[in-house]
Amino acid sequence: MIALVDCNNFYASCERVFCPSLVGKPVVVLSNNDGCVVARSNEAKALGVAMGVPLFKIKELVATENVQVFSSNYELYGDMSSRIVSVLRRYAPEIEIYSIDESFIKFDGVPDMVNLSSQMRSIVSQWTGIPVSVGLGDTKTLAKIANHKAKKKPSGVHLTGTDSIVDLVDLPVDEIWGIGSKFARRLRSVGILTALQLKNASSALVRKIGGVVMERTHQELNGFRCFDFEQPQPRQNICCSRSFGRRVEKLEQLEAALSSYVSTAVRKMRAEGSVASGIQVFINTDRFNKGTRQYHNSAAGKLPCPSNDLLTIAHEANRHLKRIFREGYAYKKIGVLLLGLAPEGLQQLPLFASSVRRKKNGRIEIKVKRQRLNEAIEEIASRLGKDAVTLGLMPRKKSNPYESPWQLRRDRLSPQYTTRWEDLLLVN
Repeated sequence: MIALVDCNNFYASCERVFCPSLVGKPVVVLSNNDGCVVARSNEAKALGVAMGVPLFKIKELVATENVQVFSSNYELYGDMSSRIVSVLRRYAPEIEIYSIDESFIKFDGVPDMVNLSSQMRSIVSQWTGIPVSVGLGDTKTLAKIANHKAKKKPSGVHLTGTDSIVDLVDLPVDEIWGIGSKFARRLRSVGILTALQLKNASSALVRKIGGVVMERTHQELNGFRCFDFEQPQPRQNICCSRSFGRRVEKLEQLEAALSSYVSTAVRKMRAEGSVASGIQVFINTDRFNKGTRQYHNSAAGKLPCPSNDLLTIAHEANRHLKRIFREGYAYKKIGVLLLGLAPEGLQQLPLFASSVRRKKNGRIEIKVKRQRLNEAIEEIASRLGKDAVTLGLMPRKKSNPYESPWQLRRDRLSPQYTTRWEDLLLVN
């Protein structure tokens, strides 16, 4: 049996954990730069707030119904997600983290899974404050369907078997996991409107309409596992990019933004134990603003040797930026891409690399000191937050952490309760 654990209205629930007064009130969370609604509490859904609606279109509703609006607090949500997964691992060793708020668990051979799922759900709520729903099924697809039902039950747990006609008969084909709008139209054109009708259709017909992928979904609806658990694969590239809160025209501001994104990308790479062999930097203006001059460009190149050294990569990134920067443009976005990732220690160094062959000139000693510097930065960041140590180009965050125009506009940001010392809740 497979369980799908899904956090209910995850972003909104995270905000409620540290502000209990929000319970029972409509809550929405906005996308980057406070643009569109990306998460809603049940109360907000009941008011008719649609997913993806821009904030400016619901300003009147927000005011009249006292809707609580928050900027996306990804630091908080990511940490809370990790805490939930750590609880789930107590119940089963084999877990696939499907998204920030969803995880598949393999419960094969476990007796009384419904009762165990109820216990797991209770512990997650008790230890993290986040409500979750648990869907159970013989396959991932059935577990997904079961989770839809679980969200509507007071118990928060539901099992969908291959003979669960009630669960399948009213489920439109476009709501089945893995079936997009294009395949849904094809299915409807031949009279297959529900999950039950797809389950009972012939394999030959399903394969003709949607190929091997849809045939696998069809098999899953009939209880045959076709989508196995996926283990995280080493990444070949890491990208870090953000749209600016306001348009940026000055090179020094772009350099500051790039330094921040390089720091984030290198931190992720070092956490995975990898090194990069190349780097790419890109900049864009706002292509949707037809009234402004448009410009986009990128520059890429190899690093002197595979590296995860922050200062080396930051230097190369800044050099590429200066190659492509043009004055007179209002830039909307900048990004960095670390290329050719490989496990640290397995890469082949250049035959005549001066950094490893010339001990007499102090290169070896410099390399060791640089490694210690990177480790010290990581240690400080883990204890005091990622912004405790920054590159020289990055402004120190004081009273207004988002005063730089390149930083995300997050006017409604809640504290980072679990990742910043200064944001920890104090109990009197």
